[in-house]
Amino acid sequence: MTISEMRERIIFQKSSAGKDRNGNHILSWSDFYSCAAYANNLSGSEYWAAAQANAQTDMFFMVRYCSELADIDTEHFRIIFKGATYNITFIDNIQYENKMLKIRVSKAVR
Repeated sequence: MTISEMRERIIFQKSSAGKDRNGNHILSWSDFYSCAAYANNLSGSEYWAAAQANAQTDMFFMVRYCSELADIDTEHFRIIFKGATYNITFIDNIQYENKMLKIRVSKAVR
């Protein structure tokens, strides 16, 4: 993968817990990090596995590994891409080389 293929801009958001004025727990999201990414729909066996689970809104992003993304997880982070919100379902540090991250996501249902 070359840098020129990373044409799309994505925003990582991080969740934080808080309380409203009545003391109820609320979850708020704030922008954490923005970077260039390669975005693509699933293909091959990944697509068919997602289709069997009725998850055709799944896709993946490839981003360069950096210190800001070293500690992201599937519970506290999500991605904004072209105005849509995507929940992170899997993060793959490809061959543990700390060069590229392949992040599988599914479109959030509102």
